[in-house]
Amino acid sequence: MIAVASGPWFGIVPRPQWERVTLVPFAGFEDKPRDVLVNFLLFVPFGWSLAKSGQSRGQIGTAILAAGVVSLCVEIPQLFYRLRDPSATDLVMAMVGAAAGSLASQAFHRRDPRGTPGRSEAGHPGRE
Repeated sequence: MIAVASGPWFGIVPRPQWERVTLVPFAGFEDKPRDVLVNFLLFVPFGWSLAKSGQSRGQIGTAILAAGVVSLCVEIPQLFYRLRDPSATDLVMAMVGAAAGSLASQAFHRRDPRGTPGRSEAGHPGRE
């Protein structure tokens, strides 16, 4: 989903356009509120699902690192597209979105809507 949303997949140039890279987050002309929000929202489900995986349960740092790697893998090819501008803002918002998704998943699954202990809390001594 993230790779598809990162298009357009046309307007390819043979050399990287380093002059279009914005290395300082929130300092580029392309950092419009809508784009910042979209980058955030694209990675919330990523962080949510990563937190739900058994191996990474409860590790927000893992979600942040994984989102950074995925986002970087999307930003690098944008060096070769005339209609895209690689930006540190996109990378930062991907990591923040994944962290928010991971935190939300952990909070949601900690307790069910009726207020009774969820699976992660059930059976732990000292908790009622």
